[in-house]
Amino acid sequence: MTIDASTLSRSAICDYAERVADKHGIFADGDYADLERLVHALGGRIDVAASFVAPEALTVRGERDFTVHLPPVTSHRRDRFTIAHELGHYFLHYLQPRVQGARSFGRGERNRVETQANYFAGALLMPSERFSRAWKRCDGDAWSVADRFGVSASAAAVRAQSLGLS
Repeated sequence: MTIDASTLSRSAICDYAERVADKHGIFADGDYADLERLVHALGGRIDVAASFVAPEALTVRGERDFTVHLPPVTSHRRDRFTIAHELGHYFLHYLQPRVQGARSFGRGERNRVETQANYFAGALLMPSERFSRAWKRCDGDAWSVADRFGVSASAAAVRAQSLGLS
């Protein structure tokens, strides 16, 4: 099944993700997004597979009925980015185009759809204003900023670059 890329620009995707974060109050406790609460509020669940070869994926059965699939061997920070990435698919490639019925999204390909989900994930986990303030407070130390947001140092560095901070 072919998944169509969103017609939204990169900037609009990031704005959309930040609006989702604001609407659901996922930053109630500082700079660490409560993704589990967000998934639950959206009617979804997170499933950690028993098999070591399980993929990172999203299964949507319908609106407010989806599962984010995680393998058991990835780090907590990787899992957080994966959850945010799969939520990107849910919002950008399922809800926004108003898809009906079941749909699956897998991770690992390099294409526009996956890139859009990554933009969404970065903005959801590290909203621009919040991230810019933290980047300045931490003197541009990607490791320190990553700790604040619960992401990898490379994800923080990419976000800083995309916001023109580094």
